[in-house]
Amino acid sequence: MNLPGKYTLDRFEKDIAVLLFRDDETKELLISKVSLPPNAAEGDILFVEFNEDGNVQQIKLLEEETQAARQKVEELLNKLKRK
Repeated sequence: MNLPGKYTLDRFEKDIAVLLFRDDETKELLISKVSLPPNAAEGDILFVEFNEDGNVQQIKLLEEETQAARQKVEELLNKLKRK
């Protein structure tokens, strides 16, 4: 069963995008790369909705959340470098 919600675009494996469910990153979603927004990149946060059949209905790139997450990671890396 596919869970609607926020996913992180983890990686690409040929023509397949591997998404990790943000609430439980052990749950993977494999979708065709062409189903993604054209500017989607590894590390982006996406909101995925499914239809009643469990197929992807819509994928939205959450740009503000992606930027915030990247900023947080950058701050943590800088903090570690200063130690």
